[in-house]
Amino acid sequence: MLRLNIALVALVSYCLAAPIDSESDHCKDELKTAGATEFFARNVAHRLHSISLEDIQKYFSAGVTEENNIPTVNKDLGSEERVLDHAPATGYDESFTTDALKYIDLILRNMDKDHYSITNFSVLEKIAHILHMNELWNRASTHYQTLLLQPPSPDTCLCVSNTDTNGITQELNLLALKIKYPGITSGEYEKLKELSELGYDIDYSYGKLDAPEPPAPKGYDISYDLGKRAAPNPPPGYDIDYSYGKTEDPLAGFQKKVLEFDFSGEEKEVVERVSKELVDGDHGMAVHLDSEAGWAYWKEKMSAMKEVGNYEFALFMYCKLNQ
Repeated sequence: MLRLNIALVALVSYCLAAPIDSESDHCKDELKTAGATEFFARNVAHRLHSISLEDIQKYFSAGVTEENNIPTVNKDLGSEERVLDHAPATGYDESFTTDALKYIDLILRNMDKDHYSITNFSVLEKIAHILHMNELWNRASTHYQTLLLQPPSPDTCLCVSNTDTNGITQELNLLALKIKYPGITSGEYEKLKELSELGYDIDYSYGKLDAPEPPAPKGYDISYDLGKRAAPNPPPGYDIDYSYGKTEDPLAGFQKKVLEFDFSGEEKEVVERVSKELVDGDHGMAVHLDSEAGWAYWKEKMSAMKEVGNYEFALFMYCKLNQ
C-alpha cells in the first residue's frame, strides 16, 4: 500500500505538470511496457461484462466481497443502469456439486424472463456463453497467479485501474448497449425503428413480440428478434466475440470515438446518438446456434481469441484487487 501511495503522489505531481495528452501517453507507455495491446480496454471489457462476485472468488481471490470495485454489465436489461460499479453475487445454487450444473441452473431458472442477460440469445446460446466466459476466466487465472509472484509496478496499476480514462468504462457502456439493442451500431438502426412503427417496440422490448406480425420488409426477419439479419446469403452469424456479431478488431478511429463518446443522459437519447455516431457495421447475430455446423463455428471463433486478452484481464484483476 505504501508503494501505491508513493506512486500516486508521483503520478499526481506528474499530471499537474504535464498536459492531458502527456498523461495519456504516459499510461499508453506503461501499458505497453506491461505487455498490454492497443485493444486492452476492449479485451478487458469483454471478460468483465458478465462476471459475478462468485466468479471473482473462484478464479482470482476468495476473500473478495460485494464491495469489490470490479465493474460489470447489468444483467437486468430492464434497468437503465447499464454498468455496475461492483460485480454482484449471482446466487449460484450451492446444492449442486459441479460448476456445470450451477451455470446451467442459473440460465434455466431465468429462462422465462424477457429482460435478462443477453437480448437475442436462445437458452442454448446463453449456456454456451456462460461456459465460454468461464473458459476465459480460467485461462486468465493462470496469468493472475504469475502476477502474484511477479507483480506489475504501482505506476502500471494506476493506469490499469483507472477505468474512466483507459477506456474500459466506455467499452463496457458500448457493450451493454449492444447486448441490449442488437444492431444498434449497424448503421441501419433507422430501419429497425421503422419496423417498430409497424407494431414492434425495439427500444424497450428487447426482441419481445408486442403485436400481430406485420409484413416484414425485404431482407429482415422480425419473427422473433429485430436484431437478426436474414438478408440473402448472410455472413456467418454465430459470432460470440465481444459484440456477438462482429469479430474483427476495431479500427483506431472507431476506438477513439468510443473513448470520447458521452454515454450519459436518458437511455432513449443515448441509444439514438450511439446509432448515428458509433457505427461499426455490427448487425448482431445473423444465425442462431441450432446445428453442428453452428457449434463448429462458435468453437472456431473461441479458439481464435488471442491469449494476450486473458493476460490483460489478469493484469486488470490483479491491480484492482491487490493495489
